[in-house]
Amino acid sequence: MRCRLVLALVASLASPTAHAAEDVAFGITSATALSLPHFIAEEKRYFAAEGLAVDTIAAGSAARVLQQLAGRSLNMAQVATDQTLRAILHGAPIRIIAGAAANAPFRVVAAKSIKNWSDLKGRTVSVGGLTDVTLYFLRVMARRNGLADQDYDLLYAGGTPDRFAQLASGAVAAAVLTNPVDLVALDQGFVDLGSVPQYLPHWTQNNLLVDTRWAAAHRAAVLAVLRAEIQATQFFYDAANRDEVIGILAKYTRTSGPIAAKTYDLYLRDEVIARNAALSPQGIKANLDALAAMGEVTAAPPLDSFIDASFLAEAARAATAR
Repeated sequence: MRCRLVLALVASLASPTAHAAEDVAFGITSATALSLPHFIAEEKRYFAAEGLAVDTIAAGSAARVLQQLAGRSLNMAQVATDQTLRAILHGAPIRIIAGAAANAPFRVVAAKSIKNWSDLKGRTVSVGGLTDVTLYFLRVMARRNGLADQDYDLLYAGGTPDRFAQLASGAVAAAVLTNPVDLVALDQGFVDLGSVPQYLPHWTQNNLLVDTRWAAAHRAAVLAVLRAEIQATQFFYDAANRDEVIGILAKYTRTSGPIAAKTYDLYLRDEVIARNAALSPQGIKANLDALAAMGEVTAAPPLDSFIDASFLAEAARAATAR
């Protein structure tokens, strides 16, 4: 018996699986469909297959994710592009390394008593924060529908789940929501005032980011995360996986099967998920142009200041070679 135990111990030490998985702290704003590839990679154990132990942390707002990334509490993240650009402009040691959401599937959803945009005059609308992208979306959409910025009040609430809670409670007359929560709201009879892609068709909503200090010493782990994310996007776009993807979406966002199915169909039709985690310089530049339009920068700096494409290029080569 003792001999067998010794042999088993030697075998376990020699086995690749005996090595401890590398820990990666990964931040997201909240559990929405925008992180679907990440959820697929978790559910299908793509991260584990890469030798990773990924701890996914929902921080509640893009600002908090970025603060934790800059403060070394997180190693990688998926965050709204505009907030990322602001953080980098202010000196945060962060770079965009891959794409995640290739457009902005947000929607302005109003209370059941609201019939059109003019009904929001003098009312309160929920957005993510003073520098949150949802405020920019609201400004663009409201102005094109005849409302000046001073025609309505704002309430800041962080992520989509909190904004919907304010709308459902009657605290606000409208809220900017993303999927699948927006579809849940419409299913409950709340009013659709329009979606962001109707107004901003060339917009990269969010990307995968890395703490450059951590990445310098953990490049292999960064590449492993990207390989898993690439594999997850391929799984998403394979029509044979429709039912399984819908199930994963329902599980991780805690929504019903029918709502998850509607979200899946929307994401597939509009190609919301960045194929192979591809970067979109045009979509990132649209965010920079928005910062310039809001007077936050005098001119859009070169994209090289914000992006490190070397990680994705290397991960994509390795993924293709498999």
